[in-house]
Amino acid sequence: MKQLTIWMSAILLAFTISNAEAQEIDTSNPYKMLEQIAERMTVRITEERNAIENNPGFLRDIMREELLPHSDYQFAARQVLGRNWQRLDDSQQEEFVSVFRDYLVTTYARVFTQYDETRHKITFGREGDYARERRVTVRAQLVEEGGRPPIRLDFQMQRRSPDAPWMAFDLVAEGVSMLNAQRSEMEASLRQNGVDGTIELLRERANREINLDEDLDVSDFTND
Repeated sequence: MKQLTIWMSAILLAFTISNAEAQEIDTSNPYKMLEQIAERMTVRITEERNAIENNPGFLRDIMREELLPHSDYQFAARQVLGRNWQRLDDSQQEEFVSVFRDYLVTTYARVFTQYDETRHKITFGREGDYARERRVTVRAQLVEEGGRPPIRLDFQMQRRSPDAPWMAFDLVAEGVSMLNAQRSEMEASLRQNGVDGTIELLRERANREINLDEDLDVSDFTND
């Protein structure tokens, strides 16, 4: 298997942690929320390993049910288009958000084909003050068995109002923002393919088959 790049490793374990039990998600606390999502994901992946091996596409269902509700994919979709968002009419905006959501689900599912619950662990930093904040950064470290240096992960969280649930909208791994990387790719695609072509590109990626034996590299997600 090729060595995954830093941000691909970060995606792989962004919501996983070892030796934990599933519990209710506290969306009012961004720090506890991420820890609980991590716990829940580990339990489910481990317990449903046989189902995943029999039907790798089942990973899509897990991502859709466990990760998507806590991801502000609508905000992220607008952010990756930046100023180009205004070039889309209402129908195109709605379609882009829908396809971008499905693309994220498939991307996470493909990355989780590489997941080994026996070798990976993520530890979270100290909880900070968030009571009056609308955005916070939750810091963590990715630890992999084998003595490799830990990878620093910064989860960007936000809530749309003081009473709204916290949601993740970006992950910065060792200083590399996934949102910025996706924005650069979308800008290049818009120049080459236009709006409809970019939407079709995401749709094709969203419909890719999930293969447990796939040998992944970051280029598999940016140069399909």
